[in-house]
Amino acid sequence: MEHQTVVYYTFCSEKKVQPKEYKRYQRRIADQILACGFEAQFGISFDAANVKKGVHGKPFWAGQEKIYFNVSNTAGMVVCALSDLETGADAEKIRSVKAAVIKRCCTDAELAYIRGSEENQESLVKERFFQLWTLKESFMKMTGQGMYFPIRDAEFFIQNQDLPQRILCSQHGYFVQKRLGEYWISICTQEKSEVIWRELPLEED
Repeated sequence: MEHQTVVYYTFCSEKKVQPKEYKRYQRRIADQILACGFEAQFGISFDAANVKKGVHGKPFWAGQEKIYFNVSNTAGMVVCALSDLETGADAEKIRSVKAAVIKRCCTDAELAYIRGSEENQESLVKERFFQLWTLKESFMKMTGQGMYFPIRDAEFFIQNQDLPQRILCSQHGYFVQKRLGEYWISICTQEKSEVIWRELPLEED
């Protein structure tokens, strides 16, 4: 395959600290992952000073190399995707979500998929919502528009319940996702790409 995307992920502590402190903790982990990934995939050192932000805040590598990366974090996990294509990554821990939020974010077809054949099965609703949510987020992060993009305009259709699925979207992009226990990770690249998953051990201070 012409293009390659490597997804590094690390499980970390779900520390009971203030949100700002936890964010800094996960940012340090992300920098560790990026340092490892840049050296392994591109043969160069990661330098945070060489990272700039786009119009809507998406970080990008400002060097001469053709390097794209994206970072996502959720309670207990940090994910970094590195690619030779524009890429977006989103990780979410499956948790309870309000019905109003689901309805606001999803189309009628997506709502039917989320509910499945048993509308009162709460675990299925949570699982499928975050399956779709991470796909939507990965697309919006890939484009660099983030939440400025109308979330319902990226409509997804999952054609196979087992992994790997066939994922169709009303918007242009190539999508791959992985379920790891309580987590969904979704990756979107500009074009078709070989996606390689690599778990990294956490190096705590």
